[in-house]
Amino acid sequence: MTEPTIGVHLIIRNEAGLLPACLKSVAGADEIIVVDTGSEDDSIAVAEAYGARVLQYNWEDDFSRARNSGLRHAATGWILVLDADEILNTPLTKIRQILRGTTAEAFTVTIENILGHRTEERLYHTAVRLFRGGQDYWYSGKIHEGIDQAIISRHGISAIRHSSIQLVHTGYLPEIMSRKNKAERNEKLLRAAVAEQPENDFYSYNLAVACCQKGQLQEAEELLRHTLSRAPLPAPYRPAMIRDLGKIYLSAAKMSSIDALLAKELDRYSDYPDLHYLQGQSLEGQGLLERAFQSYERAAALAENLDYHTKYVSEHGITTFRPLHRMGEISRKLGRPDEAARLFHRSLQSLPLYAPALLGIVNSFQSLDVPDHSIAALLQQLVPADQPAGRAAIINALCAADAYEAVCGLPHGLVPPENGTLLQMIRAWIITGNPDTAMSLIREGRDLLGTEITFTGLLQELRVLEALCIWSQGSALQEEQLAGMPEEQHSSWYTLNQRLAGGAGASAKETAEGHADDTLDNTALAMLLMELIPLAVQLELYPLADSLAGLSVRHHAELAAALYKAGRVPEAGERFIKLAGDEQAVKPVAFYIGEMLYDKGHYQEAAGWFQQALGQYGQEDAARTGLAVCYLQLAAADLNKAVTGFGGDYEHGPILEDLAAIQNTLLLLNRTPWHTVWSRRKRQGGVQP
Repeated sequence: MTEPTIGVHLIIRNEAGLLPACLKSVAGADEIIVVDTGSEDDSIAVAEAYGARVLQYNWEDDFSRARNSGLRHAATGWILVLDADEILNTPLTKIRQILRGTTAEAFTVTIENILGHRTEERLYHTAVRLFRGGQDYWYSGKIHEGIDQAIISRHGISAIRHSSIQLVHTGYLPEIMSRKNKAERNEKLLRAAVAEQPENDFYSYNLAVACCQKGQLQEAEELLRHTLSRAPLPAPYRPAMIRDLGKIYLSAAKMSSIDALLAKELDRYSDYPDLHYLQGQSLEGQGLLERAFQSYERAAALAENLDYHTKYVSEHGITTFRPLHRMGEISRKLGRPDEAARLFHRSLQSLPLYAPALLGIVNSFQSLDVPDHSIAALLQQLVPADQPAGRAAIINALCAADAYEAVCGLPHGLVPPENGTLLQMIRAWIITGNPDTAMSLIREGRDLLGTEITFTGLLQELRVLEALCIWSQGSALQEEQLAGMPEEQHSSWYTLNQRLAGGAGASAKETAEGHADDTLDNTALAMLLMELIPLAVQLELYPLADSLAGLSVRHHAELAAALYKAGRVPEAGERFIKLAGDEQAVKPVAFYIGEMLYDKGHYQEAAGWFQQALGQYGQEDAARTGLAVCYLQLAAADLNKAVTGFGGDYEHGPILEDLAAIQNTLLLLNRTPWHTVWSRRKRQGGVQP
């Protein structure tokens, strides 16, 4: 039997940085044909260095024409099509085994799209990328071009078979999208294609995707709703349209819309785990926790049905660590921490570095009153602590749960100063009252990072932590420390240093450059104080936070809000009362006052504060829910009085039915995340067993 020959085809433009990895992955191909559409970098030389035959092509805003120009030069029995930002993950030897003796005309491959730098940020889909050469199959479509129709029209859908071949696509990484301006390019081509063929549903769908990538969600929603209403049921991209529309509805909290959509479409696509997961998210957002748990269970149950990978666009872990994590969170909300811990453990068995599940298992064991140092020991068993990513995952999870004593108690060999853990370790030592250790780590960190521009942001954060440590001990920043602060903030740092610590080491600079600011009322200084006051509270440097807020009456509200979020409720409450009396209770503070009054059962007064908080960015939904639960509590109280007035014989009737309905609605609303939740450490005022 003749050995199948395989040619690899690409079209490129300015891809010198990506081509080596791509072409290394196809070493051993019988032919590599690269169509260059106008590179101005070293792409052509790189391609030729890997044995490629490079064809020059004048770009015409049409991907199919570029693809087809390369196909005309193909001389192999089979053609594998790649992009420069893709890597073949399946050895060519295995692909040849698949091709030997096959009667298929083409094969789909699974493409793993890397969306970000975390392991879970992956999206999978299949596409026809391998097909017989010499058959006069031609690509069609200006963008998101395909060869499927050319094959199906001649041989039918059965001529295309699924394969185990895998590609990795990095082109959706934010830095690559930005550098290549892909979102703008795709939108331009798709708008032109839709203008030429307004009835082409595939183009309309992909234009909606491009709008999503650019944050134009309203237009994307309109496009998807319109296209979905007319797209034929067998269209292979239809399930992905439902998924994308559902995610838009979810982001806009349009729960009734997503419920109506999925109620109809899940009957058609009952084996699509992403839709079950979306349904779970919608139900969970409405407080329908038991039903949401069942939806996540249905998604997890499809783990054994591997066919969904070949049929649908799907997120990584959509049948494993994602639904198991959400089921764990629901169990926690329902007061079942044992069950929650088991579910989080199962989630971590699928992906040990999944940060939400790591935090979930820490929170669950904290609810069971397990000491934090024991939880830290468990994490070291669950996560590969011999790797930087594993160490960062452990420390980040413990810090997110405020288990700072456990972080500081980790074995020294487990926590060397490194990029992924340095800031958290320094914060932990400050919070646990060890500023000298923190300062030592800051110095080690500066030596470790050097002056590389890659770490500019991290170095700046180190400088800020150092400044707060020094000020908290009553000392002043020295000239070289002040000089390292961002140039646009120099005046503000000099002013704060002078006011907080007498300006030792900085007075000469103040005089020379006129940095003194007696009003403490300029915009740059106000913005710096808004950054430093909450950070000082987070670091439990309360006297320093008080001193910073005391520099300007404008910042008393920031301190009160930060204290409340840190669990220092009595102190925050005293400040809230004063702010309310002085009519300085701005919207973030108004919301927290509403929460405090609600928790004390003062629903009428709480409602007034929630009303004031409406319109605050980031709190509007929570304030609206707070307002609703206040009115429902007041209604329930009135109905209870009415029932009491009827005496003990009133066991049935419309008032009791209304009361039951209100109580059920209150239960659901209080299951939604509208109220501030504090960790064990914050609830205990910073004291940890």
